[in-house]
Amino acid sequence: MSQSTFPYPHLQRYWYPVLSQKQLGQRPHAFQLLDRQLVLVRLAGKICCFLDRCPHRLVPLSLGHVEQGRLQCCYHGWQFDDQGELRHTPGSQRPACRARLQRFAVQEFQGLIWVKLRDDEGSAPLVAMPEIDGMSYRQEYRQVDCGVFHTAENFLDPCHTPYIHRKLLRQSGKQAMTVTQHVDIEEVVTDYALHQRQNGWINRLFDRGIDRNLARFTLPGMIELDYYQQQRLVFKTLLYLIPHQAERTGMLVRIYLPRSRMMPDGLRFALLRPFLNLLFRQDGQILAIQQQAQQRYGDRYLFSTTDMVAKPLWQLLHGKQPQAAQARDIEL
Repeated sequence: MSQSTFPYPHLQRYWYPVLSQKQLGQRPHAFQLLDRQLVLVRLAGKICCFLDRCPHRLVPLSLGHVEQGRLQCCYHGWQFDDQGELRHTPGSQRPACRARLQRFAVQEFQGLIWVKLRDDEGSAPLVAMPEIDGMSYRQEYRQVDCGVFHTAENFLDPCHTPYIHRKLLRQSGKQAMTVTQHVDIEEVVTDYALHQRQNGWINRLFDRGIDRNLARFTLPGMIELDYYQQQRLVFKTLLYLIPHQAERTGMLVRIYLPRSRMMPDGLRFALLRPFLNLLFRQDGQILAIQQQAQQRYGDRYLFSTTDMVAKPLWQLLHGKQPQAAQARDIEL
């Protein structure tokens, strides 16, 4: 049995959206999850997930194909059924030995294929992405060369925005806010009450005078960034983190906007897209640099009093009860 080397083994008990149902065709599909090499394949009318390794000579099964409803290895033609059982070895009427692939739980939901590495009494239910009345969304996949902890903190904590996203989210002057936080065993919710309106280009063009930002992290990796104007949700970003490797994280990204009679949804998303692409590119660049530094120097971090998200997020990822940060006023 292959053991994952992922730094947060606690996360094996959760479901992850790894691929769109439409993307899985008739050929096997290779992917990584929590440092494991896996393969998705349609067998006997259902989607199966196995360790991507033939037990014969360890060749990836994702290089093979489906033959008579079985997954066939590209090297010596060994065939496995939907349960992972070896059913045929060329050159013999019966399988020449006994073998079974390591199999993982699969679920189809919301047009996505979800996979869970650990399927026992300690496993967790699927954390679904919300459908919001009165709002439409666009969804796509992105990837950063950084681990899940730093990736999550980057999107949850705004302290980097005056520097990494200069002019896009902040032109000049200070941004004061009152920050409060709530935690439980599965999530951290940080509430940023803004004292002044942000004045970057994105805010000037698309902002309706946001006065509150609610940043929620829910295990195993769903980030919800809700932006309010007078208690009305006017914009939402959702990122479902998919930890492929210790140093590489995928993101299923949803952008929500209120439906409008004045402008078609497609046009509004198209106008916003170039700005969001630039934001993600800026985040991706600094996260990759941070990951390289971590690999060079190790986990040698300082936590300051303004790092509201880092400590409870770290505790959650390690399966510990998070401790909420004290409420405070911050000026960026």
